[in-house]
Order: sequence, then C-alpha cells, then structure tokens
Amino acid sequence: MSKTIIMAAILVLGSAAPVLAQGASACLSPIAPAPIDGATATEDQMRGANHDVRQFIADSDAYQECLGKEIDDAKAKAAADKKPVDQSVISVAMAKAEDNQKMKEKVGGEFNAAVGVYKKAHPKP
Repeated sequence: MSKTIIMAAILVLGSAAPVLAQGASACLSPIAPAPIDGATATEDQMRGANHDVRQFIADSDAYQECLGKEIDDAKAKAAADKKPVDQSVISVAMAKAEDNQKMKEKVGGEFNAAVGVYKKAHPKP
C-alpha cells in the first residue's frame, strides 16, 4: 500500500516538473469577494464585505508585486545567461497584472455602489 502511495507521489511530482521548468508562475491570483446587495445587507454584513474588499485589494497588490518580481527575475536571468529576455514571460505577467487591476477596480466600484444603496436604504436620523 505505501509503495503505491510513493509511486503515485513520484508520478505527480514528475508530471509537474515540465510545467515548473516552463516557468509557471508562483504568484497566486487572489479570489474576488462576492458582491453585496446594499439594499438588503445588515450593518454587520456591510462591515464584513468592507473587510473582504480591503483584503482582496491588499492581496491583489501583493500578487501584482509578485508578478513584477517574476519579470525582474526573468530579466536578471537573461542578463546572467547573456540571452534575450523571453518576452512571453513578460507578456503573460503583464496581462495577469492588468486583469487583476481591472478586477480590483470592479470589486471596489461594486462595493462603493453597495454602500450608496445601503445608505439610501438605511438613512441615519
């Protein structure tokens, strides 16, 4: 039984090696929080959503920083190897960063709209 598990682990790791060798990104894209309905949300739900949005934005900043480091690392490796930089690495990382930036703006905009709806639905005396 343990030999089967060890063989399975070797196969999994062995099949991942080509992907890692091709320069797969080590940066993990954050998952955007679900939008909240300001018309029906409670104050506690709005606070929770605010926390989730702020965390997503912070995680997105770290993700974009990681992508930038991958670009810098690719440039440094190319310089050390005295070879041209693999433009596909730069293009892919830039596209991921741009997509993430758009998502940050979408999530922030949706939350701000929900806050406006919440304030209209729950006017303060």
